[in-house]
Amino acid sequence: MNVVSATAAIDTFEVTPVDGPRPFHAVAAGLDIAFQPIVDIHTGRVFGFEALMRNFQGTGHASPVALMDARAEIGDLPAFEAAVVARAFAKFAEIPGHANLKLFINLDGRTIAAGEPIRSTLAALKRRHNLSNANLAIEVSERYDFHNHAAGFKALLDLRTEFGSLTLDDFGAGHANLQMFYHVEPNILKLDRFIISSIGTDPKKAVFLQHIVNMAHLLGSLVVAEGVETPQEYYVCRELGCDLVQGYAVARPTTTIAALELSYAAVVALLNRDRRKKDTDIDLVMSQLEPIEPIRLAQSLDTVFERFRRDPVRTFFPVVDAIGMPVGLIHERDLKAILYSKYGRDLLENRHRRRQWPLREFIKPCAVATANASAEKILEVFASQPDQEGVVIAADSRYRGFLHARSLLKIINEKNLSLARDQNPLTKLPGNILIQEYLASASEPAATYHFAYLDFDYFKPFNDTYGFRTGDRAILMFADILRGAFGRAGRFVGHVGGDDFFVGFTDVSGDDAVAELRTALAKFKNDVESLYAPEDRRKGYIFAKSRAGKKARFPLLTISGAMIHKPAGQPLPPIDHLSATIADAKKAAKESDETIVRVAL
Repeated sequence: MNVVSATAAIDTFEVTPVDGPRPFHAVAAGLDIAFQPIVDIHTGRVFGFEALMRNFQGTGHASPVALMDARAEIGDLPAFEAAVVARAFAKFAEIPGHANLKLFINLDGRTIAAGEPIRSTLAALKRRHNLSNANLAIEVSERYDFHNHAAGFKALLDLRTEFGSLTLDDFGAGHANLQMFYHVEPNILKLDRFIISSIGTDPKKAVFLQHIVNMAHLLGSLVVAEGVETPQEYYVCRELGCDLVQGYAVARPTTTIAALELSYAAVVALLNRDRRKKDTDIDLVMSQLEPIEPIRLAQSLDTVFERFRRDPVRTFFPVVDAIGMPVGLIHERDLKAILYSKYGRDLLENRHRRRQWPLREFIKPCAVATANASAEKILEVFASQPDQEGVVIAADSRYRGFLHARSLLKIINEKNLSLARDQNPLTKLPGNILIQEYLASASEPAATYHFAYLDFDYFKPFNDTYGFRTGDRAILMFADILRGAFGRAGRFVGHVGGDDFFVGFTDVSGDDAVAELRTALAKFKNDVESLYAPEDRRKGYIFAKSRAGKKARFPLLTISGAMIHKPAGQPLPPIDHLSATIADAKKAAKESDETIVRVAL
């Protein structure tokens, strides 16, 4: 077979084997490119589009991976993939507003390992379509084992040097996850669908995701939740700190350019349905944000020197790429270290050499947090990085400003004062004010809600026998159980006062809500026995005075509750009607063996 270079594949399909399998150009000519949006998880605004191969079935292969494997066996995979990538670039250039977006391109590991051809192809395509490195998100899948191929790994790092950054795809499903993350230093991390699937009902996956997001943010990487298909998956990913979202919950891939949008209503609708959005600290964060004018990655070293000269108090500047995405910080001390080095004076005096010196060599990673993150999450990001001046704040995945350490502490203090006014003083759970706000948000009929009102059975005799201090321990025990059981998307926990508690469910089925409640109540029933004397625990009851003043036998503490169902499309009734319904249902629960009585409005 004759061989064609990957670069030549952009413009010509003239080389054809005399016999054997269909030539790469003939196969590539029958393919199409679909785009799937990758959007900001907090706003629905588009960050970029991933290019996906379509019409591959016409080649006789069941998937793009199978087609790539076939071309690898034939021996023309780099040239074939170059032709596909060229089609993706050309079609991306037709999208209105593409200059401020990213094109996510998947590259096969074997193509990357081939080295120079694909780098030349990408560089030529970038110039042809007047794009910058900031527009290009080269996706490297962990499904290819670079670590066992030294030449391939060097080619991968060369690709990163050439284009400034890489996107690590399929994180959590491939080879040497942490090694790849460490060496590639991706500016974007895309999570594998395995981690996202059913995350709303799998606490173990939620723990994995939380730690991955924290690690990525500490190293300055944005996190894409890929393959998000349900509202529940979206809410959990947003709650755990993912920056971007991609999947059927946003939009399916399309080959029609006119069908692409710059903001996706599906995400906006999910945000409007999620009443917890008012609990973010974005107003506090933005009030303390310093909008430091950033250095642009394309600027010269002379420009940076001038910025420090004009602002002698400033010791660092944030750096962003051509579309405003945070890249890191550039510190004056790092520039001085070069200037005072052996060749520093020559660099200082030689303007031409300064212009040629790449700015990227002076950039250091910086912790990045989204403006929608809680103050506690931003503090966690800041505290985990030693010797940090603060945190870069991004919105819509673009730089918005810098939050200094002193400003962050002020935010935390103001938030703590506000929470102290609205929390129950004993359990620190949301009190009546926040419960009323939650109910007020449920007055709009868009979503399905369940409201559970819970209180202790036989609490007065327990208090009389063991004292108020032990009674408070029982209340705190139940509060901790509720936090652990319902501290996730679609749930809200409040403490009405005394031994009365509230749990709200948004877009959770009634059966699931009841099952979760019963699990929590069963745990309390088991754990609370530890507060009784061994003899009472053995007997399973205590003797205490009844409300009538007579000695009587009372069982050990349990909890009963009423769960009110408000279907979608039905407004919340007046509070008086709701209170009467709750009182009747709670009385029925205490007189039954069900512990939870369900009532429909």
